[in-house]
Amino acid sequence: MQRCPACNARLAESPICPRCGADLGRVMRCERLAEQWLSVSLQCLQAGRADVSVAAVVRALSFRQTPEAKLFKSFLIRRQYRALYESLGQKRWPEASNIVNGLRKLQGENEALRRFDELIGYLSA
Repeated sequence: MQRCPACNARLAESPICPRCGADLGRVMRCERLAEQWLSVSLQCLQAGRADVSVAAVVRALSFRQTPEAKLFKSFLIRRQYRALYESLGQKRWPEASNIVNGLRKLQGENEALRRFDELIGYLSA
């Protein structure tokens, strides 16, 4: 954070605004946590753990809606849909179901995911 959200004063390393005296310690901590969780998300995806990466990016966004985290979330959504189609094509039903659950964490409930659940249930029976 470079400027105080209350008065727009330039900030140093101190969590107290030099102009208005606002305590920005919690806001700064949220920024750091968002960066750390995004880093965890990237590392988990690189390690092949997309499920953990999904949870970590959602956590990062809960602390701060950074453009980087939003972009990575969009990337994960596209990647998860590709993985879903692949797992359906290879008849890996439990994996497909787990991917749908991860997509729910990223997107919330929607009609497409509900239909994928129905399809997986029908094909796996």
